Amino acid sequence: MTVPVGWRLRPDVGTQCHDGGRVVIGGSPRRVLRLTERGARVVRRLLDGDPVSGEGDALLARRLLDAGIAHPLPVFVEPPSIEVVVPVYDDPIGLESCLAALGSDLPVIVVDDGSSDVERVAAVAARYGARLIRQHHNAGPAAARNAGARACSADVIAFVDSDAVTTSSTLRQLASHLDDPAVAAAAPRVRPRNAGRGLLGVVAANWSPLDLGARPGPVTPTQRIAYVPSTVLVVGSKAFADNAGFDESLRYGEDVDLVWRLAAAGATVRYDPSLQVRHAEPQSWAPWLRRRFAYGTSAATLTRRHGDSAAPLVIAPAPAASVLLAVGGAPSIAAVVAGVTAWRLRRRLRDAEVPTADATRGALIAPLQAALGAARWAGQLWWPALLLAARSRRRTPVLCVLLAPPLVEFVRRRPPVDPLRWTLAVWADDVAYGLGVWTGCLRERTLRPLLPRIKGRRRP
Repeated sequence: MTVPVGWRLRPDVGTQCHDGGRVVIGGSPRRVLRLTERGARVVRRLLDGDPVSGEGDALLARRLLDAGIAHPLPVFVEPPSIEVVVPVYDDPIGLESCLAALGSDLPVIVVDDGSSDVERVAAVAARYGARLIRQHHNAGPAAARNAGARACSADVIAFVDSDAVTTSSTLRQLASHLDDPAVAAAAPRVRPRNAGRGLLGVVAANWSPLDLGARPGPVTPTQRIAYVPSTVLVVGSKAFADNAGFDESLRYGEDVDLVWRLAAAGATVRYDPSLQVRHAEPQSWAPWLRRRFAYGTSAATLTRRHGDSAAPLVIAPAPAASVLLAVGGAPSIAAVVAGVTAWRLRRRLRDAEVPTADATRGALIAPLQAALGAARWAGQLWWPALLLAARSRRRTPVLCVLLAPPLVEFVRRRPPVDPLRWTLAVWADDVAYGLGVWTGCLRERTLRPLLPRIKGRRRP
């Protein structure tokens, strides 16, 4: 499938062009594209912002988009028909804010998922001219969204949670991504609507699991953007029906499951952070940590359904060995393994005609990123073992594993709080999520959600 004529591309922040544009490096996972002189001219023009103007442009643009080297800027011409589905459960106040922000430009279906105050929910829906569907009992958000989708006849369904605030204009701009025949769904960036005060407010504004950051890209399991939440999600009606909608047996992780099924079917899901919506966040630590625990419980079910696509960490053999050696008390050998890995990567980059300085920088950064990913995985899911190991003589490398990920994020995000409280907050968040993962593993009688996938090998 080719990119629509008239669309423009925006290069990813990590994209690099070398050798007059004949070598392009970028994407997730990072890759090298080698181009002919003619292809290099086209790519330079596209990355400079010129519109796609023919079949040759469209084919090269597709390669750049699929690799994550560039991101689309759709042309907003004639939007498809859109209907909005808003599931709600005992949240008339949130529903009021949600419907007020949506306005009356788009038809809205409110699905009451067994609320106790039926009359109040119905009154809010009637006030804003929304159609109301009532579920007789609380069956969960997946069932509520599916009930609303069955009542839709539009080309595109926009799912909007009752505690989210967005506009019809944002939904239309999201839907413009679906003009690309390869795209089945699109999601915006989710920012906190009321982050609250104190440390939790800082964490909500800078560490929410619903906020996937400012960098756009395709949604691909185990890659940089591995999922998008259904807080606000625009989906093509046909793709939604062909993939059987949300799985109603899932109370948590139903949005991740749908996105991964779309990806497995060959469709593209786009994350577009240039479009932002607001979401109500928990106002105290207890509900925040309960939510993180609940999210963690879905990992085992998702692993049973999606296998290696749900791996908590994907790492190459050499970086994995380097991290294990460092934690195991052999930092000198770990440094040698890391050095050899960096040297081999630098040589491959130089063979691709990447300039020496860029090749050296990339060769040094890649092992560090792999080590940080491994440290985050270990600290989130295996923290009890790390705490036990910290009581031994290997205290220093273990403390590095526990401290490095939150401190790196502190430097990167610059939250308005001191490093100590930030680190403790991230640890609390990780512990809650990790306990949820372990609970799900016990229910499903599997350890796979806790185990990494080594590149080139299938997990047991």
